[in-house]
This record gives sequence, C-alpha cells and structure tokens, in this order.
Amino acid sequence: MRFKKLNEAYIVRLDRGEKILEAIKDFCNKNQIKCGYFFGIGSLDEAELAHYIVNNKKYTSELLKQPLEITNLTGNITTMDNEVYLHCHITLSDVNMEAIAGHLKEGVVGATCEIILTELNGTINRKYEQKIGLNLLDL
Repeated sequence: MRFKKLNEAYIVRLDRGEKILEAIKDFCNKNQIKCGYFFGIGSLDEAELAHYIVNNKKYTSELLKQPLEITNLTGNITTMDNEVYLHCHITLSDVNMEAIAGHLKEGVVGATCEIILTELNGTINRKYEQKIGLNLLDL
C-alpha cells in the first residue's frame, strides 16, 4: 500500500495480492481514523460477496475466483465496540462485462486498487438491531 494525504482525503494505492478491507482497516487503525467514507476502482483476482435477506436475518455469499474489474467500490468507516468497522458494497464486471454486485466481505487485488478515503471529524458507532439482525448506525 502507498498513500498520499491531500487536505482531509487520502489517495491510497493497493497492490496486487493485498486484501482490500484488511488493508483499509489496518490503514484506519494506524492513522486513527474512526469515521469517514471511501470509494475506489481497480481490479480483483478474487472476491467474496454477500447479500442480506432480512426475513431470515442471514447473508448468502459467493466466492468468485476470476479476473474482475471494480467499477465501483463504496464504503463507510464507523466503530463498533471501540474497533474500526467497515461497511462496503462493490460492483464488479466479469470477462463478459456483466455486472456482479453485493456486500463486499473481502477482495484480493488483481493489478491495483485506487481508493480515495475521506476522514470525517467525530465518531459514529454501530449497535446491533435485533429486529433487523444487523449492526446499524447508532444515531
């Protein structure tokens, strides 16, 4: 990972083989970022995507092991139990240029991943919501 800070934003470059969410979480911990958002583009060699079903409060997931273009990576940074908590969705394109999208559980960078991460002042916590079955923003 390489990065450069510009005002309140960080321009981050992940390299081949790095795990996106693991790298972002480590970056936030090292830079004491507790609240913010990020977006990015790039490519993956592997991705695990999930889809939440409210009725049974469970995720379905799928592991994709193929070359994929990141057409949109969007996420937010909050905290839960005093730990950095990332919530990220992704839209990918396969070799046939068909879209695949969902909640990103993790992704392994193919060629590169370019992320713009913006830090916000303050802290937003998450709290488990029994009715929905998710860790929701505690506002």
